[in-house]
Parts: sequence; C-alpha cells; structure tokens
Amino acid sequence: AQLELSYWHDYYFMRSSVTGNSMTIESDPSVILGGYVYYSILGYGVVWNLNDLGIPAGRTNGTSMRQSLVIHTAKFFAEYYKFNSGKGAEIEAVSGYDLTGRDRTFKGLDSNCDGLNVVYMFNNRRFSWPAAFGANAVQRKSCGSWSIGFQYNHQKISMDKEALPDYLRYDIDSTLLFNSVDYHDYSVSFGYNYNCVLGRNVLFAASVMPNVGYRRSNITEAQEEKHSILNNLATDLNLRLSLFWNNTKLFSGLIFELHTYSYRKNKFGLTNTYGTLKYMLGFNFWRKPKR
Repeated sequence: AQLELSYWHDYYFMRSSVTGNSMTIESDPSVILGGYVYYSILGYGVVWNLNDLGIPAGRTNGTSMRQSLVIHTAKFFAEYYKFNSGKGAEIEAVSGYDLTGRDRTFKGLDSNCDGLNVVYMFNNRRFSWPAAFGANAVQRKSCGSWSIGFQYNHQKISMDKEALPDYLRYDIDSTLLFNSVDYHDYSVSFGYNYNCVLGRNVLFAASVMPNVGYRRSNITEAQEEKHSILNNLATDLNLRLSLFWNNTKLFSGLIFELHTYSYRKNKFGLTNTYGTLKYMLGFNFWRKPKR
C-alpha cells in the first residue's frame, strides 16, 4: 500500500502561424493526496485535489480526481489512467500586451485526458522497472535497459472565450483561440532507462522515452468554423526521475514525471505540458515466505 502526496502543474502554449502571435497559460498548481493499493503485480490508484475542497462542482481550481490501474513486472509496465485538469489558470504572456499589474485570472480552460501506456524492458533479467517507479521491488546493482513502448492518449481541451479578462476578450488575436481541441494519439516510443544504486536500499532512476506516431485530431475554432478530421504526425516526450529508499518492508521516495503533447495544424498550434512531483510512502505486507 502506498500513500501519495503530489504537486501537479499544467502548461498551455498556443501559437498562430498566420500572425506569429502566441499566448501562454499556466494552470493553478494542484496539491494532490491519495494512494495506491497493490496485490502482486496489479495496482489501483486514486488521488484527489486538495485545492478543490469546499468549492462547488464545476468551479474547481484544477484537477478534481485522477485514477489509474497499473501492472508492474520485471518485463513490462502497463498503466491505464484518467484525469481532468485545467479550469483555474493564469495568463502568463500574450503577444503585444504588457500584463504587468493586470488581472490574469482565467477559469475558461477544461482538459480531460485518458490513455494507456505500455513499456517493455529488453534487459529485464537485471533491470527492474518496479524498483525504480513501482516501489514494490529492490535492485541491488546499478543497471540500465533499452525499452520500447506503445502509448494511446485521448485529450479533449475546451476554452471559454467569455472567461478572458475584459481587456483581452474583444481585442485578442482570434487565431489564438479555439472552442475545443479533441485528439487521439497512437504512438510508439523508444528510450533508455537507468537505475543507479547509491547505497544499500537507496536507488536513483531516470527514464527518457520520446514518442512518434499517428494523431487523429479535430479542432473547433472560436469563429465556429469546424475543420475536418486531420491525420498528422505526433511527436511527444515522457520523462521520469525517481529517488527511493526501500528496505523491502518500508519504502519512501520522490518521483518526477513530465509529459508533453503537441497539436499542429496549418495555421494553429497547441502544446500541452503537464508535470508532477510525487512523494510516496508505502508498506509491504502479506509477503510470501521464501522457499
């Protein structure tokens, strides 16, 4: 069983290839509390946004709840996840505007995401993914492994123009705005993972997995113009770092994850980046006796 306390942050960058203008929006940071329960290689996790406590439904400041179902083995890792983010955010920069001293609050973003991630380890006899990111195993010697993965990701991001501050609502470059972006990614990743044993029971791990694949996209712009479904190349990046102490009964550590998803069209681009820093505290029980 694991307890998780984490810090989530979302970043949105919009750019018009017609005018060259851009806008940057950052979500309100979210403090998340929850945990995982594992039985053997199977695990289920659910976390809640503490910032949403006491706020009516539909007006939350960030992520309300995130759920995931995971499988950790020496050979492969698989995860199905689902979460909602956005809503509470700040406008960090807009081309042609000096935002110093102005109201930058923006509660018009809403992002829903679900997906499946599967990673296979080639050097699975020596390298342990569960020791690095699952916390239900221990690795005693430093070792790395090349890996290959498949990822499916579905995101739907909507924007409410009426929620923009008054000084932007009627004057901003309309090619930066959209009503909704809805896309499905199917990608293959190839990367490298390394577990570095710093001392007895102490492990530092890093994983870099660039993705390339196929994206089925649909965008509805603010001018109510509906574009046809597009098929284009998807290029994304998944980065994970961890530092764990594990004596096979108790374990504690930090995990950092960064994911980027980029949407491109002939006159509009959107990059959505979200990252999290997790503190994990866990306990192994009902362990099988050695034979």
